[in-house]
Amino acid sequence: MTASGDEWLERWREYFLAWYDEGGVEAKAEEAASFAEPYLEEGIVSVSGGKDSMAMLHILVTRCKPDLCVFHWDHGPWLMPREVEREILEGIAAVAPRARLIVREYALGSEERSRWDWRTWYKAFFSTLAQLGYRYHLLGIRADESCRRRARGRIVRRRQWTEVHPIYYFTWRDTWAYVFKHGVPFPRVYFRYARLVGWDRVRLVTFFDREFEKYGSPQLDSVLSWRWRNSPGPTGIT
Repeated sequence: MTASGDEWLERWREYFLAWYDEGGVEAKAEEAASFAEPYLEEGIVSVSGGKDSMAMLHILVTRCKPDLCVFHWDHGPWLMPREVEREILEGIAAVAPRARLIVREYALGSEERSRWDWRTWYKAFFSTLAQLGYRYHLLGIRADESCRRRARGRIVRRRQWTEVHPIYYFTWRDTWAYVFKHGVPFPRVYFRYARLVGWDRVRLVTFFDREFEKYGSPQLDSVLSWRWRNSPGPTGIT
């Protein structure tokens, strides 16, 4: 994390490290690992590269199964800048060097149309999950993210597989505390967005995506990530 000398970041780092003990994060991580372990033999761990999925991956790799199966969905250059995508893949490799990593790229992600045609995205994504053939898909979903996710529960049975949510009872503080305590890598773009919207609201989502328009994401991207607006190719983070 290149912003380690920033006073703003250091204050938050101290807060999250203190919360690790105060919030009982270690015990929550152990519980998450125990809950997930029975599903790993016939399951695959879906990792977006965001803070929650990376924390979940670290918990499962260090406490359960170093050589587990990992699935990563590459949204393509129009939805996920290549610089961020590289950081995600490097982070996964650093946390789980012995894992069997399966990467699938969204075909429509190479076209500008992907920024507004998200229904096609869902069709392609779920079709890919079905093709993988795993009985269980472990996801870094938390109950406090939204009422909808809270209502889904910790285990969701779908037609062809079952979703399992190991860190379901983690709060946003728990996740960040775990990430800072264990040095779990995450994309640097988080720093830019967290400074503006707060650590409790920042999330890694597709950029300039009309699906998230109701949350103001495309407008926020236009201010913070304007260099990526019409540049689907390699770009840097400033």
